[in-house]
Amino acid sequence: MKYNTIKELYTLMDDDRSDVENIIDNIGNDDFESGNYRFIKESKTLDVAIEQYENDEYMLGCFNSWFISDILDIDEDVIKAMQDTEAYEAIGKLIISLGKVENMIEEYINTDGYGSVFGSYDGDYEEIKLDGIDYIQLRVN
Repeated sequence: MKYNTIKELYTLMDDDRSDVENIIDNIGNDDFESGNYRFIKESKTLDVAIEQYENDEYMLGCFNSWFISDILDIDEDVIKAMQDTEAYEAIGKLIISLGKVENMIEEYINTDGYGSVFGSYDGDYEEIKLDGIDYIQLRVN
């Protein structure tokens, strides 16, 4: 690993040696956290996002009704009515059963970027290269 990259990591991780060592040990992994940051291999972001949302039916059902309506090709009023009764998990199960998670998440990334999908802290992300591998880096807390 290049000296400049290690120096940047120390700056990013507030000179915390254990966090920097953890990052170095995890380079090559698709998705990992160190300190207050999450690193996702850029080539795997869609796969990681799909897996994250497939395991959270409630969150799938919380998307804007117009967005879900467009993805499922169902009248928006139907989705709104379900959301008004707080049937978010049922909507999520419907999205999964129709095989639309990948379409939905791909469109979400194209519309709002990685920060909205993964950035629970502030929605921001940075592109970073670690030992020749492109990652997106997001603050998680």
